[in-house]
Order: sequence, then structure tokens, then C-alpha cells
Amino acid sequence: MGANVGYGWTPRAHAPAIANLPDIELTAVCTAHEETARESAEKFGAKMAFHNHMEMLEKADLDVVAVVVRVPIHHQLAMDVLRAGKHVYTEWPLGANLQEAQEMADLARENGVLSMVGLQSRVAPVFLTLRDLIADGYVGDVLSVNLNQISSGVLTRVSGRTWQRDNTLGATTLTIPFGHSIDALCMCLGEFESVSATVRTQVPQWHETDTDKMVDVTAPDNIMVNGTLAGGAVVSAQSSS
Repeated sequence: MGANVGYGWTPRAHAPAIANLPDIELTAVCTAHEETARESAEKFGAKMAFHNHMEMLEKADLDVVAVVVRVPIHHQLAMDVLRAGKHVYTEWPLGANLQEAQEMADLARENGVLSMVGLQSRVAPVFLTLRDLIADGYVGDVLSVNLNQISSGVLTRVSGRTWQRDNTLGATTLTIPFGHSIDALCMCLGEFESVSATVRTQVPQWHETDTDKMVDVTAPDNIMVNGTLAGGAVVSAQSSS
């Protein structure tokens, strides 16, 4: 789902990966429009094309479905996949909030199917090697950890992209770049035992270039986290955009 040819993670990551896995067959693609679905099926080599995901779940013989759409739609589509008894791979963040993510996880367990979320660091060779080196004692005891992340702050956008300004929609600096980074940290060094944080929106408005309007922003752009890992290391982490 979300298998558009021109943008998104399908042409950049999912489709090339599937094409290079000999045991995986791309049975069907689904987009919001009939013409783009047909274009995607031809481009990616899928047998079937759909522009209605419920029709795809009913008619296509699927083992697993990838949900590669905007975060606010993850919950609805993934829940429909799980109700159909299919395994589902959903891009990160899993849901727009904790409640949505919990509902998806609960339904997967109830229906006896697998639900996986796209946290790329967990399969990235560099992080897997780092995790193993730390576990083997190569760097000795880890006493402190510092993480600093600066993303490009895009303060001018076309109106079709300013939806990310709304914190309730779940696609923010906190949930995406910082979420990926913290997950990589925890994978390599262990989970937090205690944590405190400051989360702020330092830039309260963005400029829509096509409408020439200033729009209010509630999504956080600065996050500072301090805490202690279960292994005893202290952590200082900051993300800004």
C-alpha cells in the first residue's frame, strides 16, 4: 500500500529490496488512484493493481502487506490488514500515537499474525557491528553516551507538505529522526532505566510558499533527553531541526 512510482519509500527502498529477494514475490500493489496503481504494477512487476485496499485484501492471495503511506493513515490500513489475517510491515512511526500502536500490536497478537515496524537501524550493518563490538567488550564498560542530531529545518514548504506541522498527526522531529536515533542507541546499548526530557516547539510558524500564508506549528523541533540505561551508563541526547 502506497506503492507510488514517483515518491515515497516504495521506489527508494521497498520495491528494490523485494526485487532482490529470491523467495519473495510482489503479488499486488495498491495506490489511491487506478492509473497510478497500474503504473506502479508495471514499474515494479506486480501481478495485480488495486486502488482500493479492501478489494486487494479480498481478491489478492497475500501473505504479508507493506503499509508505506503517511503516518496518519497507518492505523486504519494496518488494522484492516490485521483483521484480514495477514502479516503486516508498517513504516515507522507505527502509529500517530501510543494508543494506535498498542491497538495494532494487540490485534496482531489476537489474530496470531506478525506485525513489524520499519526501524532501519536494526538491520543496518554498521549498527549491528557496533552492537556486537559493545556486547563483546571491545570498548570496555560504557559509562556515558552522547547523541547529537541536527536535521535540516525546513521552514518553508508547499501546502501539501505542511501537514507535518500538526503534532497530533505523528510525523515530527521527535517521532521520526529522533525516534530512529534513540532506537539505534537502545539496540546497541540497552534500554533506559530512568529518563527525563524537554520537548519544545521553538519555531511556531512555517511559511506556505504556494499560498503565501504563515501556518501555526505544534510539532516539536527541539528535544533534549537525559537518562540512565539499564547497564548503568548515563545518556545525554539532543535532536534539533
